[in-house]
Amino acid sequence: MLTGLGFTVMAVLGVTIGNTDGNVIDFVVFGILHGLSTKWYLVPVVAAIWFAVYYGIFRFAITRFNLKTPGRDTDAATSVEQAVAGTIGKSGYNTPAILAALGGADNITSLDNCITRLRLSVADMSKVDTNALKANRAIGVVQLNQHNLQVVIGPQVQSVKDELATLMRTVEA
Repeated sequence: MLTGLGFTVMAVLGVTIGNTDGNVIDFVVFGILHGLSTKWYLVPVVAAIWFAVYYGIFRFAITRFNLKTPGRDTDAATSVEQAVAGTIGKSGYNTPAILAALGGADNITSLDNCITRLRLSVADMSKVDTNALKANRAIGVVQLNQHNLQVVIGPQVQSVKDELATLMRTVEA
């Protein structure tokens, strides 16, 4: 709705910049290089106003309706996280606390990762402590079904997965 309104505002102002992808190259080629008749100089002005509109609307909605967005969780650290606090691995994450929050090595039946997420299969989902995972810098937790979940870590996920796998091997031995 806001995007459509933005296009309407630009049309009413008479801005006539053609584009193929809507990127900076298009702005320069179809706007600036075509001269002042395209009214390209209004684009930064309207963009700044539209930034403020988007920011204001979304900030209001997030704070007013207490929408859960990454980094806004204020849940206190659980006893599991506190029990193994201070053991930060090379990844920068407290992998023993993450393993404990996942219900321990015995609870994990499959461990893998993609670019930003740990992909896990667990025996008992009730043993997974989402709050403890978030307290240990997980950006989010996505429960896919009764046995599969994804823990959003970020670009360091490969290091976290390797540390978890090593930790699980030492626990099993």
